[in-house]
Amino acid sequence: MDAIIMTEEYWANSQFSIARHYGQIQINGKHYIIVNKQGITIFELSNPNSQHYVGDDKKAIPPGEPADLVLIQWVPIYKALGREKTIELVKQNVSLEEAMQLIPEDMRPKTKRSNGNTKRKRIS
Repeated sequence: MDAIIMTEEYWANSQFSIARHYGQIQINGKHYIIVNKQGITIFELSNPNSQHYVGDDKKAIPPGEPADLVLIQWVPIYKALGREKTIELVKQNVSLEEAMQLIPEDMRPKTKRSNGNTKRKRIS
């Protein structure tokens, strides 16, 4: 499966609906997570220690609001560029690397960088 985004209309009434109970799903080694229309994950919305916590008496994502299942690597793009722009990029078959370049530098996820002292093991 090569999906990047599944809108709720697609995943909620399919075998992927199990994500509703766990907030995420792993399919063929790919990790998808539920996000709201701003790209905030269901876990951030439900965690009392998160700045995005909605409160005990509220639903994390209200009925009628988009609840998309997004490939975890694309969540920063979704969050930075918005739902509509991300869906547009996916429809245009833009790669993850190309999409990351559209995010302002200060909003890009930090990656671990090698210090250059890594040795490669030779396999004979």
